[in-house]
Amino acid sequence: MTEMGNREIEVSILCITYNQKKYIAKALDSMLSQITDFEYEIIIHDDGSTDGTIEIIKDYKEKNPEEICLLIEEDNRYSKGEDFVIPTIREYARGKYIALCEGDDYWTDSFKLQKQRDALEKHQVCDMCACWGSTVTEDGTREISQIRPLQQDGILDIREVILGGGQYLVTAGLFFKKDMLENLYGLDSLDYSLQIRGALRGGIYYLDQKMAVYRRYADGSWTNHVLKKDAKLEVQWDKERNLLKSFDEQTDYQYHEIIEERLKAYTSFEIQLNAHSEEIQRIMQQADAPVYIWGMGRRGVALEAYCKRCGYQIDGICDAIDEQIGECTQRQTLIVKTADVLKNAKTILASNRFAYQDIAKTDYKGQVYDFQEFMPRG
Repeated sequence: MTEMGNREIEVSILCITYNQKKYIAKALDSMLSQITDFEYEIIIHDDGSTDGTIEIIKDYKEKNPEEICLLIEEDNRYSKGEDFVIPTIREYARGKYIALCEGDDYWTDSFKLQKQRDALEKHQVCDMCACWGSTVTEDGTREISQIRPLQQDGILDIREVILGGGQYLVTAGLFFKKDMLENLYGLDSLDYSLQIRGALRGGIYYLDQKMAVYRRYADGSWTNHVLKKDAKLEVQWDKERNLLKSFDEQTDYQYHEIIEERLKAYTSFEIQLNAHSEEIQRIMQQADAPVYIWGMGRRGVALEAYCKRCGYQIDGICDAIDEQIGECTQRQTLIVKTADVLKNAKTILASNRFAYQDIAKTDYKGQVYDFQEFMPRG
């Protein structure tokens, strides 16, 4: 740990990083560029990086000694299953408010902290503020999707937050009162848990301004570590199920009905697709070739596996990130450019709602099917 000065801190920014040498500078620059009428600090917690990230954050600390506090682990605590986010906030954060921004994410508005702090000062019943965010490609060059639960400023009810799951709000847009952590009701520092806790008292105040960015499949990210690996995803799902059940008990089953509905989200995509096998068979029988799948996230992978198992002809697969073009997936489906799919496909199977909406914005004239209708949960 490095010592900090005696400034009166209003907001503490927590930046968790691990092996994010490629991204950390952009993240820190976006934090240091904040324009406020109050003092803020940046607490960087490095979880044992080995790729040169530590050298970069030490350089930032040297240049910004008053603003930055460094916490550098010798070993990776996440791999040991340790929950260090909330303990770090409780022990080191001096601010009344906490802002989150992981080392591979960044902010796009220099007044973000000021706007969110002012929003919570005005709406005292709310413990958390969130904002409109976006998902970009790993290199940050293109927007893939938007994380925007409302089309205007307003309050997100706890029931909406529980149903929405951990990806309902962009993590880099979360801003909350530190004293919110005094009673966690059995929850931990998962993004999803924090959102539920943040909504519990008076809902989450949402600012409909695009101010935070999440990189998809960035090196060292939770997405790469968990979502792309089935075994680890199952462990994650078990953890979330148990957290929800514990929260249900500790709140005297006040939200039992909505929690029971959310628990259905942990049904595998394969089971959800199997439940609609007759509808899907009719679609595939009338689909004109060539047929392509659009989307290579979890839904896309599940759809590809389902089509292969059922013997449906898939001529290729694409994704908005347009990477690995010309290669094949693990199931030997050719990866194609999205532009070529729009040009050559007679039928596109959109694996998720974002993909379906993206295709609808183009001048594509073929058949398009929204397969998230058959995989609504998860």
